[in-house]
Amino acid sequence: MAHRVRIFLRHGNQIAGRYIGERDLREAPRLDGRIAFEHEGRMKTGKIESIVPPDWRPDSALIPSVHIVAEALKI
Repeated sequence: MAHRVRIFLRHGNQIAGRYIGERDLREAPRLDGRIAFEHEGRMKTGKIESIVPPDWRPDSALIPSVHIVAEALKI
């Protein structure tokens, strides 16, 4: 089952995330979980630092906002 979320993405040096749109995730988002999604034609990965509302449940009809810290690229 897909879970639609609103993604706010921030890089380690930023204070606030930037809204990048809605995405469908294969698994329900969970706090401190890793996430992979497509953005600007590339796959991005990151760690979920917060979910709004904080009491969101996978069976809810609400679309949660998921705040993600992007993982640094390893060269």
